[in-house]
Amino acid sequence: MKRVIGWLAILMAAFSLAPSVVPGAMSLMGLGLSLSSLVLSVFSIKKGNKKHFDITLIFVVFGVFLLNDALRLWESLPMPLNVKLAAYGVFVIVVVGCKVVAERLSNGTNTYNKRV
Repeated sequence: MKRVIGWLAILMAAFSLAPSVVPGAMSLMGLGLSLSSLVLSVFSIKKGNKKHFDITLIFVVFGVFLLNDALRLWESLPMPLNVKLAAYGVFVIVVVGCKVVAERLSNGTNTYNKRV
């Protein structure tokens, strides 16, 4: 089941690249879809194996910094600075949070369910 979730997350991340290149609000919808696929890929992690998460993370980072029409590093759409900073902030929070949870699940140091 974890393998199916992993492949679904990878396909969802690849699909999110299409709305990311469309100008306007569609690029932000593509960002939301790609971040959702990253969160979904966390559920595919087994102890010592997080390859689906890593592949999804590569798709998401590639999509945001190189393809997303609102957030890419060169010639992005002109938009208010507070909207752009908020989108980058959500991106960083989700990526860092998922990366921390992925490392804990992969290493087997899951302290969430342990009793004190």
